[in-house]
Amino acid sequence: MSDQINTGAYLRELLDALAANLHAQLAAHGHPEIRPSHGWVFQYIADQGSRITELAARVGITKQSMSALVYQLEEWGYLTPQPDPADRRAQLYCLTEKGAALRKLGRSINQQFEQQWARKLGEAQYQQFREYLRVLAQ
Repeated sequence: MSDQINTGAYLRELLDALAANLHAQLAAHGHPEIRPSHGWVFQYIADQGSRITELAARVGITKQSMSALVYQLEEWGYLTPQPDPADRRAQLYCLTEKGAALRKLGRSINQQFEQQWARKLGEAQYQQFREYLRVLAQ
């Protein structure tokens, strides 16, 4: 194995390219306020809503940092708090219609971008690449 370039550097370049495209496209579609850090909320929020502590643990950031992201998204109309039926003292944050539409748009943008990678590698090799990433990420 060559030790010239760390595998993580390649992965970072792919992630940076994906994120740059996503946020340029989101801005072009009228969502310039959305930053890469907000993406983690849209990626991991459950359909039935999530607690801030759950999101923070999933992303690997502090509760305070996740709170700041969630409160911004709430202020902008992408999330809404609901009482947690399992614990009325807790809040679940749920996607609003605007938030669900943004998540759908983001997923579509990413799929289109990933199709470029699939064309470059060939569909079968790209699907194998995705499977390798899934296995390594577990």
